[in-house]
Amino acid sequence: MSVYKRGDIYWVEFQHNGRQIRRSARTESKREAQAYERKLREEASADSKAIEFGLPLKRTFGQALEKWLRSGAPKSMYSHIGIVSDYMEPILLTRAVPAAAEMKQSMLADGLSPQTINRRMAVVRRVLNLAYREWDWLREPLGQKIQMLSEIGFERHIYLSREEVTRLVKAMKRPLAQRIVLLAAYTGLRRGELLKLEPSNWRSPNIVLTANTKSGKPRTVPLITELHPLLDELPFNITEWHLREDFEQARKSEGLEHVRLHDMRHTFASWLIANPETPLAVIRDLLGHSSLQVTNRYAHLRSESLTAAIAALESPQKSAQTSGRKKLGERK
Repeated sequence: MSVYKRGDIYWVEFQHNGRQIRRSARTESKREAQAYERKLREEASADSKAIEFGLPLKRTFGQALEKWLRSGAPKSMYSHIGIVSDYMEPILLTRAVPAAAEMKQSMLADGLSPQTINRRMAVVRRVLNLAYREWDWLREPLGQKIQMLSEIGFERHIYLSREEVTRLVKAMKRPLAQRIVLLAAYTGLRRGELLKLEPSNWRSPNIVLTANTKSGKPRTVPLITELHPLLDELPFNITEWHLREDFEQARKSEGLEHVRLHDMRHTFASWLIANPETPLAVIRDLLGHSSLQVTNRYAHLRSESLTAAIAALESPQKSAQTSGRKKLGERK
């Protein structure tokens, strides 16, 4: 049977010229799965003819995007994928590099930040790499030709107060999503690290990460006592999609649309560095940075907090001086 169910989702499987083709139809409808099977068979036949006669595969970027989505593109990139599709869908894969360059210039003209543009260029590069390395849709590695913009001087960090974090968490509907966002703000753990926590990672009062970290190095992060109950039940049984959906709804309702989930990590760093007695090396280790150079991007916050502390000392003195001058004037 070429169309079959696995759980609630239909899958397509068939042989073509001795090659086994198996794909998730990503649908609960048998009719839609059958239509997808016909499409796959047509594409496989077209590929065979092109290869037989030494012709390029005439696939569009939109077809490649659809294939990537069906094979498991990260949901965190869906918003960028949608924008890229608007620009690139009808473009032949073989023409994707110049089309991506035009897209980049158009986005620059629209005033988009280098970070946002690079996230969208990363979508193009990923699709082209898959088309060459895994799908055999391209004859050369075009993904290597996608040029990113420099992000130096354009770092975007948002820091929340404890009150803002509390507001954001309370506005979320799913208790598990609330737990993860609260833990992100008070531990600096990345989203992926939190979603992968197992009971073995919780050794009260510390969260101990021995693997699956970005740097590949283990680290230990103490947790304040009042948040210990958040780790009573691990792992967190929530999908990344539901977490993001709940977070985006909450930030919109609280007027914090500019805040990203990753900003909880920056927020944690800002709370740590506000204490002048906390060494940068400790902050580096808590955040799991590869070097102090990475941690130093938060150093300006320490100088700001020191300046504010001095300003707080100066205010009463200035007030007393002003009051003294007024009294001297009254005597005259």
